[in-house]
Formats: sequence, structure tokens, C-alpha cells
Amino acid sequence: MKKLQDKIALVTGASIGIGREIAKAIAANGGWVGLVARNINGLQETEKAIHELGGEAKIFVTDLRDEEAINKLWSDVAENWRSIDILVNAAGVWHNDNIVYYGPRLESTPADQINEVLDVGIRAPMLLTRLVLPGMINKKCGKILNISGTFESGASGWLHYYVSKKAIEDFTVGLAEEARVHEIQVNCISPSDTLTEAYCKFFPNYNKKDIISPAEIAKFAIFLLSGDSDHITGSITVIRNKAAH
Repeated sequence: MKKLQDKIALVTGASIGIGREIAKAIAANGGWVGLVARNINGLQETEKAIHELGGEAKIFVTDLRDEEAINKLWSDVAENWRSIDILVNAAGVWHNDNIVYYGPRLESTPADQINEVLDVGIRAPMLLTRLVLPGMINKKCGKILNISGTFESGASGWLHYYVSKKAIEDFTVGLAEEARVHEIQVNCISPSDTLTEAYCKFFPNYNKKDIISPAEIAKFAIFLLSGDSDHITGSITVIRNKAAH
């Protein structure tokens, strides 16, 4: 029996990077996966990879900046599956197609950039989790996994992104306490520099010893999403390449 056999999971940020690898890992472990992101092409690539693993996936193209779109997402998910067993809040914004959202101090950071980072990074996870929870409460079981990020050099130049990630960690701790009575586990992974497509694009001179692969993060995600971690909740685990200095 695979660790997540017949579990139904919803993964945001599934079109690329950590979200894609977690979605693939869930499918490889027997789960059904709902793939959520704005980028239809990326979602289709993830879906194809899951099918090649022999898994099942369904695409839900959603702009997580938009509350109405989040409500529509959940309506579509509930129509397909009624409720889910696993929610992975992996979506986050730290760049667009052309630039990294890094460098300018707060007074020089565009307001629309701040809104986008916070909308996707903390507002969307709270709104979506709010919709997911009643089904988990009714079943008296469920797993919620949030993805944060570790900032070795502090927040300077990344203040909006840093705040969104610290907020998701506090959300994890608080929700874990609320959900404990319903036997729902809520945990968070905080990766250090990760070898995603975007990281390679914007930081081409990276040192391989300083970064970790999304697949390694996905391995730990499966532990937290499976029965192996039923008695762990409210944890925030930093993951970093063991050779990094």
C-alpha cells in the first residue's frame, strides 16, 4: 500500500518548482491531485508528468490574487470530490516573468507588487484553508501543509516576501492549535535556497552546495502528509542542503 493511497489532495503553485514536485510525489504515493495555479501551460506539464508516473490529476486554473476565483476554485473542487484529505499551500510570488522582486527598500517598492506578494503568500492560503476545513472537520481528519522560506541574510530587500513567509509560519502554528481538536495536522516546511526553474533563471551563478532540490523537499512533504506524522502538528521545519555553509 502506498502512503497516500486514494487520498485526495489540492496543491497550489503546482505549475512549477516545489509545488510541482510535491504534486508529483503525492501522485506517486497513490494520491489523486488537484493542480492549482495561474499558468495553464505549467499545470499541463505537471499533469503530464503525473500521468507518466501512473497517477491521476485534475487541473484548476486559478488566480489566487482574486477572492472570487478562490471561491470558484473550491466550488469546482467540491463538485468533483466533495471534500479533500490534503491541502498544500505552496504558491508564492517573488518574481514575474522578467524581474525578481528584490532590491528596493519598502519606500521604493510598488504598491501593486506588495499586494500581489501578500495576496498569494498569506491571504489566499487563509481564504482557501477556510473553505477546505469544514470537510476535514466532518471527517475528523486531514493534513494541511504550508510552504515558507528561510532568509539567511534577513529581510532587507525582500520585505514583502519575508513578511508573507513569516505570516504563513504564524498561521501554521495558530491553525494547528485550532484544528487539533478535530485531529487535523497543520505543518510547515521552510526551505532554504531551492533549485527551481526560476532560481536558475534569476540566479544563474548559484553554488550547487548552497541549494537543495525541490524533489528533496517533496520527500519530506510526503512524510508530513502521510500517517507517519499523525502526531506532529504546528511544526516549522527548515530544510537546507547538508553541504551548505
